[in-house]
Amino acid sequence: MRTNRLPYLGFLTTLVICCLASKSIGSTVELSNFKVGYLKTYPKILDSSSSLDFGWTPQLDLTLIVLRGEISLFGAKRSPNSSFLISNYEAFAGLKLLPLLRIEAGGGLQNWHGQGGVSPVVTGGVVLDLGTFLDRIYFNYSYVLNKNNETKILKLGMGLNL
Repeated sequence: MRTNRLPYLGFLTTLVICCLASKSIGSTVELSNFKVGYLKTYPKILDSSSSLDFGWTPQLDLTLIVLRGEISLFGAKRSPNSSFLISNYEAFAGLKLLPLLRIEAGGGLQNWHGQGGVSPVVTGGVVLDLGTFLDRIYFNYSYVLNKNNETKILKLGMGLNL
């Protein structure tokens, strides 16, 4: 199997498992969940940059634990006049600490299109669960394990349940 297909296969497998599990235990699956946010990248070698972050974030709410997938797309800069796209594929597990507050951690892969290929990423963060249409506000910190260019990414955004 080609390496660049692994993120898609892993994410789809996670989604299928979540859907099957939700039917057997009566939990809530939200397939129409999306995110929009702002992020700042801090690479070791390249220029730091800011970008909007858009993604599909289906989730399975198991009351105390929330499982969430993420497929997102954002931009980054190689230099002041050169930018490129990054696609992000991650799976998260969140633990509710209070009725409106949870922590989450996860990992997956990022594809830096035309700038180094696919690299592993680990992420941790804090989520404020709000409810209906605007269902969450999040702050996440990601660490991308690029060869010769470790990158840190700070993300702040909101989740929308359509």
